[in-house]
Amino acid sequence: MKTMNQKQWVLIWSAPVLCISMLLLMPFLTGNIGKTAGYVTGFCIYWLIFCLPVSVYCSGGFSKLREIYRQKSNISATRKTFYYVLALIPCIATFFAVFKNIAPIAGFQVLIIALVFGIINGTLEEMFWRGIFNKIFNDHLILAYLYPSLFFGIWHIALCFANGIVYQGGAPSLVGGSLFMGLLWGIAAYKTKSVKIVTAAHITTNFFAFTGLIYQNWFM
Repeated sequence: MKTMNQKQWVLIWSAPVLCISMLLLMPFLTGNIGKTAGYVTGFCIYWLIFCLPVSVYCSGGFSKLREIYRQKSNISATRKTFYYVLALIPCIATFFAVFKNIAPIAGFQVLIIALVFGIINGTLEEMFWRGIFNKIFNDHLILAYLYPSLFFGIWHIALCFANGIVYQGGAPSLVGGSLFMGLLWGIAAYKTKSVKIVTAAHITTNFFAFTGLIYQNWFM
């Protein structure tokens, strides 16, 4: 790869800076303003200070963000379908592991909150971790796929240090599952050059997972 430009360097450094910042902020916020307010504030910082601004800057402005969703791949339709099905595996897993048992008792309010949270988080995370990395680094396997997939898993370590928040399966399940999902969604986005399906899969997975998280931590 030729010498990287400023936007590429910003994108490269944003991943470790994000992970370290959130590792410090999550325990601080949940410990000082409460687990609910702290957790939500932490995610807002994650979305509005890192995911969205870095994506906007590296893509060349708000008007250029749509290009993230217009990238094209030359692979066959059969191979695309294979990667799209691969991207849906986490949806199926979280449905049976979490949503199937929690949804009937969670209540309408929990489902609405989980859906809103899932839409925002799934959209912005895919824009950043898959969309912009694919757009900026294109066919560079390490920087477009492996690097963001690894840091996508690492950033979830910060969530393990949120005071008072309990996760089904504990920290290993959260971080390991996130890394696994990042690798699946990452390869699907890298091979197909499309984040539309992985965004839909991410939103659905988040909806299922957050239904359990929200109910278990704030409504039980």
